[in-house]
This record gives sequence, C-alpha cells and structure tokens, in this order.
Amino acid sequence: MDLTGRRFLIVSAPFGRFGRVLARAIEMRGGKVRRMLFNAGDVLNWGRSGGLAFREKAELWPEQLSALAADFTDIIVFGEGGPYNQGVLSQADRLKARVWVLENGYFRPDWITLERNGVNGSSALPRSAAGYPPPPPELPVSRPVGRILPHHVINISLYHAVQPLGRLLFPQYRHHYSASPWRQCLGHVRRYLELGLRPRGASDAGRLKAKGPFFIACLQRDGDAQLLRYSDIHDNLSFLAQVMDSFAASAPAGSRLVVKNHPLDPGIINLARETRRMAEARGLQDRVDFIDGGNLAQLCRASQGMVVNNSSAALSALGFGTPVKVLGQAFFDFEGLADQQSLDGFWRAPKPADLKLFAAFRAYVINRTQINGNYHEPRAMIDTAERVADALETRLA
Repeated sequence: MDLTGRRFLIVSAPFGRFGRVLARAIEMRGGKVRRMLFNAGDVLNWGRSGGLAFREKAELWPEQLSALAADFTDIIVFGEGGPYNQGVLSQADRLKARVWVLENGYFRPDWITLERNGVNGSSALPRSAAGYPPPPPELPVSRPVGRILPHHVINISLYHAVQPLGRLLFPQYRHHYSASPWRQCLGHVRRYLELGLRPRGASDAGRLKAKGPFFIACLQRDGDAQLLRYSDIHDNLSFLAQVMDSFAASAPAGSRLVVKNHPLDPGIINLARETRRMAEARGLQDRVDFIDGGNLAQLCRASQGMVVNNSSAALSALGFGTPVKVLGQAFFDFEGLADQQSLDGFWRAPKPADLKLFAAFRAYVINRTQINGNYHEPRAMIDTAERVADALETRLA
C-alpha cells in the first residue's frame, strides 16, 4: 500500500502507544505524520518527534484547526467526545482534509472501527434493511485478539495519572469528563483490583437464570459520546430510572432485571448501591440484580432480552438471537434488527432480530467499517496499525 504524498494529523488517539505505532505504519508507506499534544498524557503516549503542542483555551481550537488543516490531507481522531474531537467533527464537511474517525469496534472484541466523518449515531451506514441487500459480502478472515481489558486499564490509568504533572505545560487544557483525571485513574485501578478478588459466581448466567427469567440492562460509561450526543438520557442513573419505572409498571410479574456494569466504568459512582436504592424505591428489591463482569455471550443466550442506551453490547445480543430495545439513536435501531415497540411493550413480548438480515448487516458493517485487531494488546498492536494504514488508502471511496 502507498500513502506517498499524504500528510496526516493525528488529533487524538486511543490511550497508550497505538498512536505512535500507527504513525510508523503510515510512514513506512510513504506518508508524513504529526500529532496534536493537548496534555501530558498525549506527550507520554506520543513519545517521539513530530508533536504539535496546543496550549490555548479549548474554545480557540476550532479556529486554529481550520488554519492548520490546510497543511494536511488527512486528519485522524479517536472517538467523538470532548471539545478537541468536536472541533474537528463540527467542521469536517468544510475542511479540505479528509477526516477519519477511529473508535472501538462495533463487533467486539476482535474488531476496531474506522469511518469517515463520524461513527455510531453519525455513521454513514444505512438505517434500514434495504441498505443491506443479499447477497452479503464475504467476511474477511479474522483472528482473535486476546485479552484486552488489563492492557486497556493500564493505558487509561497512566494517561490520567500524568495529567497533574503537565499543568504547567498545558495550563488551559480542558478535559470533558465528569470526574477529574486523577480520580478516574484511582477509580480504574481500584475497580480492576476489586474485580480480580470478587467471586465470579455472582455474574454467572446459569445462577441468574435459576432465579427466574430475566432481562439485561447494559450501562454505558458516564461521559461517553454515545450518551451525550446520541441519547436524550445522558447518564446511567437517568437510564436506570427510566428502565426501572417501565419494568415495575409493565414487566411480567415473574421476570427479573439484571443491571450489567460497563467494563470500563471508573467506579466514581457506586452503581451497585444506586441500583439497589432505586430498586427498593420501586418495590423491585427482590427482582433486580447488579453484576460487574460476566460472560456476555452466556448472559445474552440466557436472557429474555436486552435494553441499551446505544451500547454496542446490543450487537452481540442480536447475533445470539436476543431481542434488543434501544433507548437512544443507534445506527442498528431499525425494523428487523432492534425491537421497534415501546419499552413497556418490550417486556411483555420482546421481538428478536431477523437472523438472515442480521448476518447480512454484520457482513456489510464489517466490510465497510471494521478492522480486525485492537489498540491495547501488545502482540496485536503492530498488525492492527498496519491494517489501519492499509485501510486509509483502500477506503478512500
């Protein structure tokens, strides 16, 4: 693959060293790469020459980018959250440079996402069954990427841990999280250690099913762009309140609700305690379980259905034939995939996806937007970066 003559600006990259590994892969194909540095975490992760420090107020970034973009053919961001990524995406259609968005995979754990100008609710993927006609494209050969979570936790914790050290160099940096980076660092470390010590039986699908038929409500990571940009429900507690209100009013008397925490929740809010409190307030204390962890495939197969606020866990559930109700604006929320009836109706008669449509949908989405690999597992990182660099040429159309 040849990227000669193309000049890339990495505005943001996944936590850890993936950004610099990707830069090397692009340079090996003849491209040039620079990276924006907004804080000490970016400096740590970049760890090489070619950085461009931005020390002004975040409000000045869009105008600065508009001038800077003329020097580049391509701009890369990771995700859509925060003022710096939004400074790019809000003017993507006016920039001469192509805008590429990297994101965690729609089909995890073995895939990552690469799209033009937006992902998730801003994806250019079709929003109806007609956009995924037979015959579907052939699926590319893929390989399992290994265990990601420990490496991801280390990368995100280090990124947040060094932020206080960079305040003198980046005094105007503005994070977009609800909690400070240092609190998030401590929260991730504490929660990961606690999960390692916790008995696994509490989240066992068989044990949960033995209590009675159950539905799963999947939490998101508070502050995620999926909540802030693509949903009217902007945090987990509001999501839980709406789900539990509906469940108490409309779910069959013998059914239960299992609230599943997000794998990367930083533990700032005690969601287990809040779940119990909210269940008791609605008379559901004997019908609601909170779990942290668990095998998603087994939980999906054992459940009656899943409710999400745009979580990509829904795509796993659909593949297992588990009915899904989406609260939010997801590119997969259309007739034939996600259940289109009200949440109250969903509890009483959940409707599974058309599995033939889902197979075609999955094949199209993988071919158009997914890349086999991950950003954090060290043994997979170089191959992943090389595949992304290849896609930066082959997906120009």
